Amino acid sequence: MTRIYGFIAASLDGYIADSDGGLDWLTPFDDVDSGYGAFIAEIGTVVMGRATYEAVAAMPGGWPYAGRRGLIVTSRPLDDAPAGVAAWTAGVPALIDHVRGGSDSEGAAWVVGGGGLQATFIAAGAFDRLDLFVIPVLLGGGIPLFPPGATPARRLQLEDTERYTNGMVRLRYALS
Repeated sequence: MTRIYGFIAASLDGYIADSDGGLDWLTPFDDVDSGYGAFIAEIGTVVMGRATYEAVAAMPGGWPYAGRRGLIVTSRPLDDAPAGVAAWTAGVPALIDHVRGGSDSEGAAWVVGGGGLQATFIAAGAFDRLDLFVIPVLLGGGIPLFPPGATPARRLQLEDTERYTNGMVRLRYALS
């Protein structure tokens, strides 16, 4: 059974993007190895919503998840999608079943980006682990980590923490 992970950064005041949807505020924190290389090496499938897909696809340098299966939650067709990337239109519960049905040899699945899709997976009890990077920046507004009311109240089990020299902190939680 495929494991499903969250791996996301948020400002100290709880935003994943600034009020313009930008991520430039994260750039000063790129100089520290946060374990992304080891994390992405485990991933065989990336799952994201349409807005995240379009933002990632528009970034310079080409599709960063080449060689991994991509499932994009959307109601519209994907024009000129990279190899291995497909639209998913059958709803999140069916997507969770589909992803879980894979084997461990295919790698874990990562729900990339948007807090809304991540919240839906959390509400469904589908995440095995959530790595939350708290960035020492106050944005004062923007796109929240999770939309208000999107997840049911629940406790998480803190498994590990890591503090970085630039003030960033990784909190690893078990959810299942």
